Amino acid sequence: MPQIYGKSKIGKGTFLGHSVVVGHPGKSEKALLMENRLNDVKGAVIGNDCVIRDGTIIYSQATLGDNVQTGHNALIREDTTIGNRSMVGTLTIIEDNCTIGERVSIQSAVYIPTNTVIEDDVFVGPRVCFTNDKYMGRGDVKLLGAHIERNVRIGANSTILPGVRIGRDALVGAGAVVTKDVEPYTMVAGVPARKVGMVPEEHRRK
Repeated sequence: MPQIYGKSKIGKGTFLGHSVVVGHPGKSEKALLMENRLNDVKGAVIGNDCVIRDGTIIYSQATLGDNVQTGHNALIREDTTIGNRSMVGTLTIIEDNCTIGERVSIQSAVYIPTNTVIEDDVFVGPRVCFTNDKYMGRGDVKLLGAHIERNVRIGANSTILPGVRIGRDALVGAGAVVTKDVEPYTMVAGVPARKVGMVPEEHRRK
């Protein structure tokens, strides 16, 4: 049976797989976990008609909208929000304090670190790796997540460096390493990623 902590709320028509965990205590509730005061955990909120598959762990104070789906063994940390009709693929990790919009398609094994923003209608290919720490753990630095504007498409195995902003309806080719901002409607590819063209008018979403 699913394990549901504290004051978690599950919407109508939502399916939870047998090994799903909802409302696992986050960093701010570590003491509650250690003291076994699990009834005091604030819990997660999951909307209506969601499908949360086996092995998925959703932390306390995460919020999922309606019709959200996860693959198997996804991890969604505290203070993260996911909009309606979005999909989180198998083995994907979404860290704390992230904002995921509506109708976002996140494929398998994607890594999304703290403070990342992904707007509506974005496609994130399998094994894309976002980053947020320019100095890789050296010193007390602000973690700068990427900001992905609406309708962006990011190809498989791409890496997005800290603080990068990818403009509306841009396209990132598979395997690219994006080291700087990408203008709207621009296609980039390569290591490091460089402009290779513009998204054709007929392929742009209005």
